[in-house]
Amino acid sequence: MRKSILQAIDLKTKVLFSMVLLLYVATPFVLNPSLQPAEHSGDILILNAAQALPLDVDLEALPEHQAQWLDVEFPLHWRDQFTDSRAVWYRMQISQQTLDSLASEGERLGIYLWRLNQTADVWLNGLLIGSGGRTEDPMVRYWNSPLYFNLPQFLPAGRSELLIKHYAERGWGSMEPVVLGLDSVLRPVYEQRYFIQHDLALGLFVFVLVTGGLSLLIWVYRRQESESLWFSIASLGLSFYCLNQFIRYLPVSSDLWRWLSNISIDLWAVAVFLFVLRSMKIGRPRAERLAFLYLGLGIPLYFYASFYSAFDINIYFHLGSIWIGIYSFYLSFKAYRRTADLLPVFYCFAIILVVIAGLHDVLMQAAVNNGWHFGLLPGFENHFNFTHFAAPLIFVMIAINLMKRFVLSMNAADETNEQLELRVAQARDELAANYKAMETVLKAQLAQTERERIYRDLHDDVGSKLLSLFYRLDREADSLLAKSALEDLRDIVSHRSLEGCSLNEALQQWHAEAEDRVRDAGIRLDWRCESDLGDFELTEMQRAQLRRMLREVISNALLHSNQLTEIRVSIERVGEQLHFNIDNNGSYSPVSEWQVGRGISNLRVRARNLAGSFELLDLTGDWVRVSWSVPLDGGQPDSSRSD
Repeated sequence: MRKSILQAIDLKTKVLFSMVLLLYVATPFVLNPSLQPAEHSGDILILNAAQALPLDVDLEALPEHQAQWLDVEFPLHWRDQFTDSRAVWYRMQISQQTLDSLASEGERLGIYLWRLNQTADVWLNGLLIGSGGRTEDPMVRYWNSPLYFNLPQFLPAGRSELLIKHYAERGWGSMEPVVLGLDSVLRPVYEQRYFIQHDLALGLFVFVLVTGGLSLLIWVYRRQESESLWFSIASLGLSFYCLNQFIRYLPVSSDLWRWLSNISIDLWAVAVFLFVLRSMKIGRPRAERLAFLYLGLGIPLYFYASFYSAFDINIYFHLGSIWIGIYSFYLSFKAYRRTADLLPVFYCFAIILVVIAGLHDVLMQAAVNNGWHFGLLPGFENHFNFTHFAAPLIFVMIAINLMKRFVLSMNAADETNEQLELRVAQARDELAANYKAMETVLKAQLAQTERERIYRDLHDDVGSKLLSLFYRLDREADSLLAKSALEDLRDIVSHRSLEGCSLNEALQQWHAEAEDRVRDAGIRLDWRCESDLGDFELTEMQRAQLRRMLREVISNALLHSNQLTEIRVSIERVGEQLHFNIDNNGSYSPVSEWQVGRGISNLRVRARNLAGSFELLDLTGDWVRVSWSVPLDGGQPDSSRSD
C-alpha cells in the first residue's frame, strides 16, 4: 500500500516547511510600514478628498481655470477620469484649527506622499516646498518610492491651501491619500519605507548581478554544466526587475523600458525552471518547448501593451510565470520523494515562497497601479512588491548548490591528482636537488674562471701601472693614494675578498693593514680592540664593506690633514652590534663646516647597506671622530646597493 504524501515526508521536512511558510507569512507584518491613524490620531492628518484640475498649466495660470476644478477622492487612478492627462493639480484646504491641533512647539510639520505614480511638486500657500524632480522627458520615476517634504517653520494665520501638481506618463497616474503630520512621526515612517523599497532593492540588484556573474564564469570554464548558464540568465532577468524598482531616470524611452521589464520577469521564471530541470537531471522536453513558446509570445504581446497602453494584458499574461513556478515546485517535490535528497527540498521552499510573493505582487499591481478594486484585503494598498525579496532565497540556495558542486568537483580532481603527485614527488625532489647542485657547481666554475681572467688582466695591466706610479710619485700623499688604490685592486681580485670569515680573523687583517699604512706615513696608531670578540662569522658583504669603510676613514685622515700625528681605532662588540670609533687629531675645522664629498657619502651608503648608522662628531681640541655601528645579524640591509 502506497504511503500518502504527508506520510512520505519526514518530520524534519515538515518542520522546515512550516518554519519557512511562517516566516513568509510574518514578513508583511514586519516590513510593512503602513500608517495606522488610530495609533497617531493626534499627530497626523490623512487627506482623503481634494479638488482636481486635469491640466498641465503653471501655478500662475490656475486662477484662469477656477470653474474647472472637480471633486475627487483618494486613492485616485487617472484611468477612471483623466486618461489623456499628463499632469493633474490637486487642491486641499487646511483650516487653522487643524494646523494648531497638529503643531508642537519647536517641531516642523511634514507632508508624506507614500505612494504615487509618477512624481509630484508641492506648494503651500503659493510657496514651493518640495519637488520630486524632472518632469520633462525623461520624467523622474517615484512609482515604487515615497516622497516627503517639510512645511515651512512659520505658517501664516488663517486657512492654508495645499497644492500638488501630479505628473505621470500616458495618463497612467495614481495617488494614495496625502498624509500631513509632525516630522517626528512621519519621517521615520518615510525613511523605513524608502529603505525597503529603494535601498534594499539596490542591494539586491548588486547581489543578484554578482551571483549571476559568478555563475556565468563557472559556465565559461565548464560548458557541460548548462545549469550554470541558465542560472546566470535567471540572474540577469531578476537583476533587471530589481533595477526597475529603484531606478529614477531611464536610459531609454519609458515604453521600451516597460516592455523590457515585463519580458525580464518571464525570462527569470523560464530560466529558473530550466535551471531546476538541469540541476536535478530531469528531462521534460515538451514542458521546455512550452516554456520557450510562452516566453516568445510575451515579446510581441508586451510590446503592444507597453506602446499602446494596454497595461491590463500584463497582469493576465504574468500569471503564466506563476504557473511555471507551480510546475517547478511539483517537479522538485517529485524529485524529493524519489531521491530523498535535500536539494529538491530547498527548491520547494524557495519556489513556493517566490510563487506566493509573485501572486501577491500581481494582485497588488492590479489594485494599486491598474486601479482594479478587489475589495479583498484591508490595507492592501499599503503593501509593496515582495518578489525581489523572496527571489534571493532561491538564488542563495542555488548558489550554495553550485558552490557545493564546484567544491566537490575540485575535491574529486584533487583526489585524482593526489595519487600521481605522490608517485612523482620523490623523483621531482631528486631532480630539483640534482639540478640545484649542478647549477651551484656551474656558477662556481664560471665565477672562478671569470675571476681568474679579471685577476690576470688587472694584475698585468692596471697593477703594474699603479706599482710604477707608486715608486715614481714624489709627494707622500700621492704615493699613499696610489698604494691605497693598489691594495683595493688586490682585494677585489683576490680569492679572500669574495669569501666570508670569522670576526676575529677579520679584525687581525684590518689591524695589520692599518698598522702598515700609518707606519709608512709616520703616524702613530692606537688600536683598541679585544683580541677575541666572540665566535661570529662575517658574511662576504659585511667583511668587504667594513674593511672598505675602515680603509676609507684612515685614508681620508692621512690625505686631508698636514698636522695629523695620531689615529685611534676602537672596535667593540655590544650584544649583536659592532661599534667602530676612529679618532684623529688632524681636524682643522668643526665637522659642521666640512663640505661633504664622495668619501663621506660612500661611508653613509655603506653603513646603510649594512642596516647600520653613521655619524661624525667633534671631540676636544683638534680631535674628530668618525663612528658607525652595524648589526652582526645583518638586520635589513639595502641589498640593491653594494658599492
